[in-house]
Amino acid sequence: MTERLSRKALYDLVWSEPMKTLSARFGISDVALKKTCAGAGIPTPDRGYWAKKDAGKDTFQAAFSTRPPGMDDEVSIGSGGNGSYRHWNQEELLTPIGAPPEFSEPIEAVRARIAETVGRVAVPHKTLNWHPAIDRLLREDEKRREKQLADPYPMSWNNPIFETPFERRRLRILNSLFFAVAKMNGRPSVHGREAREIHISFFQQHLHLHLEKPKISTRGARARNATGESNDTKLCLSVVKFFGSEEVLATWQDDDVQKIETRMTEIAVQLILTAEIQYREHALHHHQWLIKRKAELEEEERKRKLEAERAERERQKRIEQGRINRLLRDAAAFQQAGEIRKYVEAIRQARALDGSSIAEVEQWSQWALAQADRIDPALSQRFLRAMQDEEAM
Repeated sequence: MTERLSRKALYDLVWSEPMKTLSARFGISDVALKKTCAGAGIPTPDRGYWAKKDAGKDTFQAAFSTRPPGMDDEVSIGSGGNGSYRHWNQEELLTPIGAPPEFSEPIEAVRARIAETVGRVAVPHKTLNWHPAIDRLLREDEKRREKQLADPYPMSWNNPIFETPFERRRLRILNSLFFAVAKMNGRPSVHGREAREIHISFFQQHLHLHLEKPKISTRGARARNATGESNDTKLCLSVVKFFGSEEVLATWQDDDVQKIETRMTEIAVQLILTAEIQYREHALHHHQWLIKRKAELEEEERKRKLEAERAERERQKRIEQGRINRLLRDAAAFQQAGEIRKYVEAIRQARALDGSSIAEVEQWSQWALAQADRIDPALSQRFLRAMQDEEAM
C-alpha cells in the first residue's frame, strides 16, 4: 500500500519518532524510508539523534529545505515505491479532492534563487573538463578516428563526427550548460549518433532541447552578417514540448549583435525555471483532471444506481405478475377440482338409477377424486407457495 504525503508532512514525521518505528507504519525498512527522504530533499536525523534526545542532551534538527525546481511536492511512501506517477483508483477519486495546489514561492523568487545558485555560466574556447555525457561522445569519436586510420579501406560511416569547428562549438555550449543545470539537480543526457537528441531531467520534469542551425529562408541563406560570418555557422538553441515537436517553449540564437555563448547564464536559469513552471502547470492540470474525472465517475455512479433501481422495479413487477399468474392458476385448479367432485357425485347418483356395476363406478370415482385432490391447491395449503416464489418464470 502506497501513501502520499507532502514533503513538509513527511519532514515533520521523520523528526517526530525514530525511523525504525516510523518505517514500520509504511511497511518498508528504515533504509528505504531514509532513501525516500533523500530523494525528496528531506533531511533526516543523524545516527544517535534519538539516544541523545532521550538522554536529555542537546540535539540538532536540520531545517526543512525549500523544494528544488521541478520536484514534486508530494512523496510516495510504502511498498508501492516512489514512482513518478500516482495511479488513482475509483475509491480515491470519489473522495473529496481538496483545494487546488498552491505555490508559496512566487515564480520570480524561484528565478532569483536559481540565478544565485547557478552563478555566471561561461563557455571557454578551450575545454579542460568535459561533462560525462559529452565525454562519452568524444570517446566514441576517437574510436571512429582510430578505426579509420587502421582500416585500409576506410568508410565514410566511420568518419569522426565532432571534429569540425561547428560541432566542437555545439559540444562546448552543451558542456557548459550541462554543468550549470547540474547545480540544481539537472540530469542531462544526449542520444543519437550525432548527439541531436538532448534531454535534461529535473526529477519528474523533462526538457527536450534542439541545438542546430537556425531555420532560414532560401533567399539570403548564404548572406553574411555584420561581422562577416556565414549564416551556416550560426546556432539556435530551442526548448520544445517533446522530442520531434514543432511547439517551441523558449529559444535563443546567434544574431548580428551577440552569440549564444554570451547568454549562457540567462539560458541556464531559464531552463531550470522552465522545469518549475512545467511542474506547476502539470500540478494544476492534474487537479483539474481529478475534478473532471470525479464528476464523470459520480455521473456514472448516478446512472448505475438509476439503472439498478429500474432493473429492481422490473424484477419486482415480474415477481408480482408471476404471483398473480400463480393465483389465477390456483383459482382455476380449485374450480376444476370442485367440478370434478360434482361430476363424480352426479355419476354415482346416475349409477344408482341405471344399475351400472358398483365396482367399476367406484373404481373410476376413486381415481377421479384422487385427481381432484391432486390439482386442488386448498389441500395441504399449496396455494401459499405463490407468495414464497421469488420470481415466476
